[in-house]
Amino acid sequence: MPTLNLLYVEDNAILRATICEYLEDLGHAVTARGNAEEALAALATQHFDVLLSDVSLPGRSGLELVREAAAMQPALRLVLATGHTLDRELDQLGLPVQLLAKPFDLDALEAVLDV
Repeated sequence: MPTLNLLYVEDNAILRATICEYLEDLGHAVTARGNAEEALAALATQHFDVLLSDVSLPGRSGLELVREAAAMQPALRLVLATGHTLDRELDQLGLPVQLLAKPFDLDALEAVLDV
């Protein structure tokens, strides 16, 4: 798996720290943020290969975040973690978004990044 520059957005601080540590152990560079607003600020100043975001965030949702992120960095790979079906919402977005079903295990996380 190539080294990726990841932006990981998760409002659960314990999960965010755990997943960040795992991704860094895999050799990726990870910037972690707790909400969409903080993520958009990072996107404005730094290039990322992948945006991995929870759908349910305080303030703007992960769906809103991927829409804005894709406009800011068109080559950005978009991955949304969710426990819900989002077929209709993703159709409306019209963006190539990969889904990571929650709860996910580490193998599923690796698989979604290893594309």
